Amino acid sequence: MLTQVADGVWVRQSAWVWSNAIAVRGEDGLILVDPGIDGSDLNQLADDLDRVGIPVVAGFSTHPHWDHLLWHPRFGDVPRYATTAGAQAASEARERAQALAAESASGVPLELIGLVTPLPQDGGPVPGEIVEHQAHAIGHAAVLLADRGVLLAGDMLSDVLIPLLDPRRPDQVGAYEMALDRLGEAARHVDVLVPGHGAVAEGPEVAARLAADHAYIDALRRGEEPVDARLGPDADWLSGPHHSNLEQARGR
Repeated sequence: MLTQVADGVWVRQSAWVWSNAIAVRGEDGLILVDPGIDGSDLNQLADDLDRVGIPVVAGFSTHPHWDHLLWHPRFGDVPRYATTAGAQAASEARERAQALAAESASGVPLELIGLVTPLPQDGGPVPGEIVEHQAHAIGHAAVLLADRGVLLAGDMLSDVLIPLLDPRRPDQVGAYEMALDRLGEAARHVDVLVPGHGAVAEGPEVAARLAADHAYIDALRRGEEPVDARLGPDADWLSGPHHSNLEQARGR
């Protein structure tokens, strides 16, 4: 179910990697940020939105990975946006995103995956400030809703995911350092952080999330094994991405 985490900001979490679908009230209606994951989730999200009683006027994808490019006909035939770089990457990788969705989720409208266009320079219907960076994925963006004290972080600052470097691009360690600096500046204006995956952070936990990601990336920069609670015994599924991070950092 949708949970209101701030004025005009609702979150619904899926069981699939604790994925967060976000609804933000704009001037003319709701903007859906990264709705997902499977067909049941999308239908239940649509039911929740019906109860909110505010029409969906747009969508926004924080980055061009398949689980952040989903949509459902019940949300409406409305514009769906990403950063310019993110929209181009989504278009180029659309067939791959559809294939990955077909493998990992059920009941997803595959024909609607990745149909995003560049966000207008003035932000169009998406409220707040777009904080674009190059960590994790091309054209990755957070959304800063400073007037509501909320940062929508995409696949950053999670309590369940370590930083995940893009293995296809060079110096992701440096990209992450720059991204965390930008997000840290944005986080000065908020007391609620919504990651793409994991629990919503409030108050001091926002700074703790930043510190955890900084510590992980700093260890990679030094060529050391990070000490990170997210890599505990119950997170074997992260061992592959973690070793990929180590290899990329050591080979940069």
